[in-house]
Amino acid sequence: MNTSLVITTINKPNKNILSFDKNCKKKNWSFIVIGDKKTPKNFRLKYGKYYPVKDQKSLNFEFAKKCLFNNYARKNIGYLISFKNHKKTILETDDDNYPYKNFFNDKYKIKKAKVIKTKNRWINIYSLFMKSKIVCWPRGIPLNKIHNTKINLGESKNDKFFLQQGVCEGNPDVDAIFRLINLRINIKFKKNFEVNTNKSFVTLNSQNTVWFSEAFPLMYLPVTCTMRCTDIWRGLIAQRILQNDNRKILFFGTTMRQDRNDHNLISDFRQEIPMYLMDQEIQNHLLKLKLKKGINNYLDNLNICYESLIKKNIISDNEKLFLKAWTKDYEKIF
Repeated sequence: MNTSLVITTINKPNKNILSFDKNCKKKNWSFIVIGDKKTPKNFRLKYGKYYPVKDQKSLNFEFAKKCLFNNYARKNIGYLISFKNHKKTILETDDDNYPYKNFFNDKYKIKKAKVIKTKNRWINIYSLFMKSKIVCWPRGIPLNKIHNTKINLGESKNDKFFLQQGVCEGNPDVDAIFRLINLRINIKFKKNFEVNTNKSFVTLNSQNTVWFSEAFPLMYLPVTCTMRCTDIWRGLIAQRILQNDNRKILFFGTTMRQDRNDHNLISDFRQEIPMYLMDQEIQNHLLKLKLKKGINNYLDNLNICYESLIKKNIISDNEKLFLKAWTKDYEKIF
């Protein structure tokens, strides 16, 4: 039982959550659900462990004591619980993603995948997985990079991937601009297809993401940015740290379908504006940083990245409080 699945929700158990609960039991995986103030008080699971706000406070995590309410980054508490329970692999997703059977396949660090040879730093990774010719782009890619779709693939090679990102078809993880100009969205992605992103930069989210223990320090979701930016900016920082150590990201075909919860698209757009304006600047800045080599320095490198982005006024100075709590909790556990 070395695997944990983590979500956060403010909704009652739906078919997706019930499927996670049922199948985690079959796989003997832990299933952790982190609640918030808006989560129904009568939320119950047959198998998984639900943590309402009152239970989170008693976990003896500094981060749980300090994290803001009504904030997606409370999901960090689920990661910390998984760390404390000695999990070696953590999967994460959201409550509006329905898992296919292959979502519950065993996860392996060593995978054989085609290696991306394209020299563009930013690539539109969705273009490799599309079954149609529609130009579709992932949330977080700079808008002037969405047409970076000419991607050269080399031979398949074995490599070790501490961080693996899957696509979700249906109504996938795209930005508000794409949704505002495409009112009916039903994207089909390839299933049995995997690529090694090599030295390219891609956008990573928290919808269908697999983390192995070597990358656990990098799971930290920033608290003070918007919900539409937090996992994207986490992914940029994680990629920079992993690439500094010559580690690659694996991108894999769909194992889920997103039937998206209701959103106010103008509100989403407003939350995404910092992402549109700053993602390229964040990448440029991160690439200039001198980071330490080695897995044992990932937590230090995480702090170096955030401290530098705070100095550049890209991330709020208030983030220090939450990052310090995460760092303290992580060091206490490990």
